[in-house]
Amino acid sequence: MPSKFSKRISSSVNDFAQHTSAHGIPRASSSTGLRKTLWLLLFFTCLGAFFVQAYHIVKRFTRNDIIVGVELKFENIHFPSVTVCNLNPYKNSLARMLGSVRDTLIAFDDAIERSDHSKRSKREIRHEEAPRQEVIKTLCKEHGPSYVPYKYGNTDCICRRNNEFDLTFECSPAASWRVYVACDRCSEITGVCSEEGSGESLCHCNQDLCILASFSTVSVRWPLLAKDIKCDSCEDHCIRNDSGGNCTCIGIYGTRDTFCERKYDWKICKCNECFHGGTCVYSPSGNVDCICNRRKICFEAHHTLDRAKRDTEIGATTLLKSKRQIKKLYEKIYSSYEGLLAVYSMCECQGSNCKALKNNNQGEVCLCFYNKKNSQIWPCYPPHMWSERRCNKCSPLGDCVYTDNTDGQLPCVCASVIRMCVRIEERTPEEEVLATDVLPEVPEETNSSSSLVLGNRIPKIWEFTTTTTETLPEEEVSDKEMAYGLKGVEDPVAIRATAVENLIFAVNELNQSEIGRIGYDKTEFITKCSFNGRQCSIEDDFSVYIDPSFGNCFTFNYNTSKMIRSERAGSNYGLRFQVFVNISDYLPTTEAAGVRITVHSPTEQPFPDTHGYSAPTGFVSSFAIRLKSINRLPMPYGQCVQDGKDEDYIFQDKEYSTEGCQRTCIQKYLVQKCGCGDPRFPTYQNHSNCPVAVSALRDCLRAEMKHAARLDTCICQQPCNQEVYTVSYSCARWPSGQSAGASQECGPLLTPQQCLHFHREQAALIEVYFEQLNYESLKESEAYALPNLLSDFGGQLGLWMGVSVITIMEVCILITEVVIGFCSTFFCCHRTKRPPEISAQDPAHLNGRAIPYIDQGPVKTCDFIRSFK
Repeated sequence: MPSKFSKRISSSVNDFAQHTSAHGIPRASSSTGLRKTLWLLLFFTCLGAFFVQAYHIVKRFTRNDIIVGVELKFENIHFPSVTVCNLNPYKNSLARMLGSVRDTLIAFDDAIERSDHSKRSKREIRHEEAPRQEVIKTLCKEHGPSYVPYKYGNTDCICRRNNEFDLTFECSPAASWRVYVACDRCSEITGVCSEEGSGESLCHCNQDLCILASFSTVSVRWPLLAKDIKCDSCEDHCIRNDSGGNCTCIGIYGTRDTFCERKYDWKICKCNECFHGGTCVYSPSGNVDCICNRRKICFEAHHTLDRAKRDTEIGATTLLKSKRQIKKLYEKIYSSYEGLLAVYSMCECQGSNCKALKNNNQGEVCLCFYNKKNSQIWPCYPPHMWSERRCNKCSPLGDCVYTDNTDGQLPCVCASVIRMCVRIEERTPEEEVLATDVLPEVPEETNSSSSLVLGNRIPKIWEFTTTTTETLPEEEVSDKEMAYGLKGVEDPVAIRATAVENLIFAVNELNQSEIGRIGYDKTEFITKCSFNGRQCSIEDDFSVYIDPSFGNCFTFNYNTSKMIRSERAGSNYGLRFQVFVNISDYLPTTEAAGVRITVHSPTEQPFPDTHGYSAPTGFVSSFAIRLKSINRLPMPYGQCVQDGKDEDYIFQDKEYSTEGCQRTCIQKYLVQKCGCGDPRFPTYQNHSNCPVAVSALRDCLRAEMKHAARLDTCICQQPCNQEVYTVSYSCARWPSGQSAGASQECGPLLTPQQCLHFHREQAALIEVYFEQLNYESLKESEAYALPNLLSDFGGQLGLWMGVSVITIMEVCILITEVVIGFCSTFFCCHRTKRPPEISAQDPAHLNGRAIPYIDQGPVKTCDFIRSFK
């Protein structure tokens, strides 16, 4: 049986070798000797070369290479979304009214002041710029029955302030004052007005007194400036005269055209409408504060009374030592109050005005206020001009409210000429004995001791030693100041960068309504708009989006269900709008004036801080855009994702983007490490963002942010379908002189040149349009697919072995014959023997004789297999 199988296989192989269509095999089969050997060697060499090529073909197929097809399509494409933001996120005047934001700006102002390396002292600067006495608005806190200045206070107060000696006193809630009323008989030296009426001077009054209002607290809005000069003959127009009266002139910044009137002829009035140039229309029933002259020429008023004095925190700066015999008594007086003491000093007097002298061996005795904060001795008057009174209200600083009523409970000493009082203590009988036992010591060259009308009830400044002026150690830096990160920073650029970050943290503590109120309104920010050459609705076509870095931003074409298209290419058929940035109300942390533009798909989240472009004021900024439509292949060909949003994604209302994924990774990591998130990003799930004033959390964020930027676990893949807008920027000076002159925005009182200057400082024109109404389609496809694989296999087989499809079929038939032969030999073909039958009719018994039985072979059950051949 094995020999028959071998013969059958050999027969099939020989038949294949002689008749196959493959090259070389028939020749090797029909040849003999060396010729056969050479043909076989050539055949196997070609077969090896084919396997090598086949390996490389399969390897290339399994790499899943891709190719990018670029196609320029001419179709009617959708216009993108355009988000515009003011480079200044919040209005300075409104931001300083909110607690956390106000504290942040105060800390920034303090840091900038500390970094100022000017040779002039701050006191000298204040002395040059500010009047001797004024009324200021500042923050304070309640302390018993009175209020004291405190830069982190929670109450808005109005206080009296002497700028020459850095003294703030008599604070009371702002609601108890009437500001900008008419007064008579005001002293320009003390600032105190005797009575309220219909006089020529503006003043601020409470129930006890009136203080002259300085024009530095009421001014016109930019680009108008108010300047005080000396002039006379103001019937028709004022003539400058250095020996004349006080006049105030109002004019455009940078020009010589002004409107001058006597100071008392300018009144605080109400106006109905104000133009961008600052001019207003007078109307008694209006709701806009303005400054008007006798001819009802009005300008928009800007109140700066709420200028916060950050240096009004109380703290002693010098240590004083009293003489040994009255040391304990004077230490009690000195330690009783934090700010002011009534002291005797040696003075040089001219009439009722006295000036304290450093030399204690000359002059005459006078009674003065001593400011413990800065060691200033002022004001000073002869003792007979001071009187002991009973005051109703005194602050912990030592200053008391002067009133005509003297039936109060608190002992005080007052200088009636300036209506200032300071608290003194009633001493016990033991202290009275001590005071009388120690005679008043007055230098020999001075007046007698009888000048000391209050005796030793008032300390004498010359009895305090001045040889040592040891300063108190600095107080520990508060947690809030540590959190701000401004301690020890002197570079103004670094200070501003840190302050901007602090501002984002501070604003995060407000609700959305409060954030919206301190930002810019859409109709205030965007003044004109057109699309496709037709006017658009600012109120309906722009939506508000609050960005952590830029505040209120406004998005055009925000409705994804109502897509719009440009009718033609070019600037006239795109989006054109004019913005008013209002630089007069910029935050001190904002370094540039202009707007921030972001062009993006309506379904994507805008990121102005990273994907935006800045446009300056005074220019027409043109943003020519082109669309690229990108289609990427997913696995196994690429790394894109069809929908990368999951429950962790922090921009759930927008489509997935790589930038959003990265911010989600960072925010998630910070929440896991610090327990709270970064306010520059949306909140992560139900976790809140870190507060501005907790130094431990702020330090944690700063430390972990360095690691978050290098996270190996954060894998942000590109979206499979994406629209990318490329932007080309160009600009030109705007507006031209003719267009500014034809504008009606500046009002009737501004010349064309003044209106031109106003627009170039405050406004900008933005254009966003398609360069061409076509787009570039970038589509990924398989670089080597299955048809390519089959084609290359066939090419290699034909090249090396001359194999075709017919040859492949011949091989398949050969393999089938071998398999069938094997099956017929070992499984199907079994020998069957017939049982012997002996009968009379059996051929083996012919004529009664037995015929030998001849075996004719077994009967096979698989004869059909042999018939296959």
